[in-house]
Amino acid sequence: MSPPAVNHTSDDVAQDAAAKLALSEGLLKRAELLQSELQRFADHLSEVYSDYFQHMPTYVHTSFTSELKAEVESLDRALRDAKSSDPLASHRAQSTNLPFLEPVWDTAKRSRDVVRLRCAVSTGPFKKPILAPGTRIVRTQGESQPFRSGSFIIDVIADGGHSWYKVSSMTNKRLLFDLAKEAIFCGDSDEDEESSGNVVEDYSDIPLVKLARNLADTAKGHRIQTKNPTTFLILPRIKEGENPEVDKVLEVCRQLGVNTLCSGALPPAPPLSDDLLHIMAPSPKANFTAVLNIDTSLLVALASDFSHTKVTKQPWFSHSHNDHADLESEQSMLSLVYPMIGNHKLVCTKEAAETFFHIVDTLATDSEKARAYLILDSNSGKSQEQRVKELQSLSIHHVPSNLQFPIDIVDMNENNCQARFTDLIKEKLNGVLNPGRSVFSYGWASGRTTLTCNSVFIKQLEKDLEQLPTLGDVPWPSIWAFSTSRPFVGVPKDIRKRIRKHIGDCSVACTCGIVELYGHQSNVTIL
Repeated sequence: MSPPAVNHTSDDVAQDAAAKLALSEGLLKRAELLQSELQRFADHLSEVYSDYFQHMPTYVHTSFTSELKAEVESLDRALRDAKSSDPLASHRAQSTNLPFLEPVWDTAKRSRDVVRLRCAVSTGPFKKPILAPGTRIVRTQGESQPFRSGSFIIDVIADGGHSWYKVSSMTNKRLLFDLAKEAIFCGDSDEDEESSGNVVEDYSDIPLVKLARNLADTAKGHRIQTKNPTTFLILPRIKEGENPEVDKVLEVCRQLGVNTLCSGALPPAPPLSDDLLHIMAPSPKANFTAVLNIDTSLLVALASDFSHTKVTKQPWFSHSHNDHADLESEQSMLSLVYPMIGNHKLVCTKEAAETFFHIVDTLATDSEKARAYLILDSNSGKSQEQRVKELQSLSIHHVPSNLQFPIDIVDMNENNCQARFTDLIKEKLNGVLNPGRSVFSYGWASGRTTLTCNSVFIKQLEKDLEQLPTLGDVPWPSIWAFSTSRPFVGVPKDIRKRIRKHIGDCSVACTCGIVELYGHQSNVTIL
């Protein structure tokens, strides 16, 4: 009778081996699918954030990509081991982190405007709120330095930085075990104690409550557009309504200010598609207004010889000149600018125009002067078509026929637009020197997108505005900062025209002495 028993045992072993192999194959296939979707997301990021003022796409998903890569490699080894009948193969497969990584990605697919995946942020202590990762005026990584202090991982930062999602693999069974371990049961506290708020402290040692508290406290130390991020605890493996003890813990998490979502409240993640990718990572160019406000720095770039010609380095060039010549040889400035301005109507403030022409008269070459008057001067009577044609004759690059030149010059308080600002906002803006104050306050007040090459100023403006308690009903300004700039090539210092301005009212006769000092010098223009 023994042979049939041996055969039966052999069949069991074979079936067990086949089951382990199928498990490993299934897990690896799921991980590779997730990896392919993440790569598609990464490619989309690279496309929509091309030419942004700083390199964006990589850090959005770097941590998650690395974790997923390690998981795929581990599952691939587990599959090879399963094929070789390694007794530890099933253990390696069952210890996979995939049941956590998949809900993280599902959360991202249910989100809008994803900023970071698996992002480490500082836990404090905070002397004052620090800038959170996200979009204020432009997208930045914020001020968190988790390696200098404690760190906390936010699994998905979305809604431009306003929403923080923490995913937990906690189950009902595990949560009940934690409650039993701490000897906490649903009936331990009476209603008076619960209403007094002591119940939160009663549950303070439960790991899930600790997680919720850390999430809430960390968010309170960060600031995004004058507000703290809104927090979400995602619990895809917990079923609410089955155990009073479990439900009580969930309520405690909510009392801490954390939006707590269990399996029943989580809709299935949508399939990845081009439309979904544009929801997860919308192009920052998509919200450009019909009329664009042009900063002085961009006016200079639009007229510069660096942008329009192949500039030969000269002995008198500064280090900056040489750097810009090298940058232009790597990527044409106009290849970044022309697609942005397209056929948009273009405006600039009177102060921006005055500063621009002051620079033109002081530094510009003859060809730079010619371009300056083509793009901005509205008094020559030339049509849009004539301006484009003449600009083309002064450029080695194709000039799109739909460019809306000349740029209109507007008053910074057009239609009394500055009245929408609160006194606190006006106070912050008054600390900005012109023409920057006129350019950025006009664009903001009028609700128009401002284009600039001055990313340093934008970063400082963001910090200044974050110091305000609130912006009230005023939305944050819409600004696009180019990743590079181009100055005028100009002329050597010894042949530049010098500009001197009258001090005070010298409209009738010079009373400040400028004419007496400089009137006899042919290379000095007195304004």
